Amino acid sequence: MIDASFLYMENEFDLHHNAWLGIFAGPAPTGAAFRGHIASKLPRIPRYRQRVRFVPHDLAAPVWVDDQHFNLNYHVRAIALPAPGSEEQLKELFTTLMAEPLDRNKPLWDMWLVDGLEGGRWALISRLHHCMADGVSTTDITTTVLDREPQAATVDVVDDWKPEPPPTDAELVQAALIESQQSDVEQVSRYDTWVNSLKAQMVEVDKAFASLKSSFANPLSITSLNGPIGPYRRWAWAKASLADIASVRACLGGTVNDIVLATVTGAFRELLLSRGEAVADRTIRCLVPVSVRSIGEMGGNRIASMYAELPVGIADPRERLASIRTQMDGLKASKQALAADVLASLAGFQPPA
Repeated sequence: MIDASFLYMENEFDLHHNAWLGIFAGPAPTGAAFRGHIASKLPRIPRYRQRVRFVPHDLAAPVWVDDQHFNLNYHVRAIALPAPGSEEQLKELFTTLMAEPLDRNKPLWDMWLVDGLEGGRWALISRLHHCMADGVSTTDITTTVLDREPQAATVDVVDDWKPEPPPTDAELVQAALIESQQSDVEQVSRYDTWVNSLKAQMVEVDKAFASLKSSFANPLSITSLNGPIGPYRRWAWAKASLADIASVRACLGGTVNDIVLATVTGAFRELLLSRGEAVADRTIRCLVPVSVRSIGEMGGNRIASMYAELPVGIADPRERLASIRTQMDGLKASKQALAADVLASLAGFQPPA
């Protein structure tokens, strides 16, 4: 149900796809060669040839069905930037793609090979709907698609994939009704298991819910960052090396994530100040996703959340990091992500409609 929620929550302005961009040195592969490379990886990513099918009247969660008309050429595109092929042009292209929804009548992903980037480079843009994967799963898929070495050994893959016949609406309804009848006992069993698990860790759960409640007890700081969003996107990047972050960590302590959050806090502070908004004694509430994925578990969404108050009112970077570090240590100790995961797990006991 968590996977399905990313479909249900999506609207024309609030799009729910993940994306990444990689910039590569050297000449770009041809479109045909690149499509051939992706084709060789498809047997390892079966979801890439499936599309979402909604059950009539939402009697059950949406299902994945094979795309009867799967065409790799639709999902893997090769384009070129006009001269001079600047990074600003690449940003504009990425911005345009991020504002476009993925076609729900087809598998919910695409990749764009972008040639002509200045400095003899090329880029790769990949979009993937959040209902298919969270950030960790997206990384797993990325490492499947990309080779570790420039001249990786070619592996012959036997791909005898043929799409399974699609179910009819009547079959989907029938399956939903049968599943509903059969799952009553199973649901009770699952519920008992879930309740017993909660009882075993009730003290921790109580602390977690208290922490989650306290996060929302304080009124939300109203700034230009709050409010409804429109259809347009603007995307930019900032560069930092992991070695620099490690140096900051060695000097000031904290985790890599603490330093990233402190950096984001500083960026929010500069943005608000540039807009003439007051930042003194202000915080920005931020959702921090937490992976609850088991080792070796792939695909889908296995995420919970913590809610941090980013201290944009603190001008000194050292003090800002110290504040973030103290807060995140407290949130981890309170197991706030556990409460969010418990709430998310309740979705499994709800009728899909």
